[in-house]
Amino acid sequence: MAEHDEGESPAVRSYLGYLSHRADNVVGALRAISTASGASVVHCAAGKDRTGVVCALALAVAGVPHEEIVADYAMTAEIIDALVAKLAASPTYAEDMERRDVAVHTPRAETMDRVLTLLDERHGGPLGWLDAHGFGADEQAALRARLRT
Repeated sequence: MAEHDEGESPAVRSYLGYLSHRADNVVGALRAISTASGASVVHCAAGKDRTGVVCALALAVAGVPHEEIVADYAMTAEIIDALVAKLAASPTYAEDMERRDVAVHTPRAETMDRVLTLLDERHGGPLGWLDAHGFGADEQAALRARLRT
């Protein structure tokens, strides 16, 4: 965790961690979407954290406004009980699901809003972050075209 992120919520710190320490994976996921010949599915265990970050960046590239990206992310809260129940039935995730309250797993609009705001402040927005991490204008244009067709 970067020192200047210590005051952020755990979820925001986690998402910033993906962007700081796994930038290659985030960019790789967007590259895979932009070059795929068919439909793309983006997922992680619950489909809200790593998936949420990747999808937020993809939506930003597609030209979706900040507030709509936040609303899209927050919609996962509507099905979080079912997601947590499914993960709790898995030997891989059961212990973690039992240890923590569902509220810990619930996506909150303010989390994605804060992440996008920090990207705006620190990188000139999601597109600036992508550009700084090797996903430049040409790849962004290819992804935008793919997502908007």
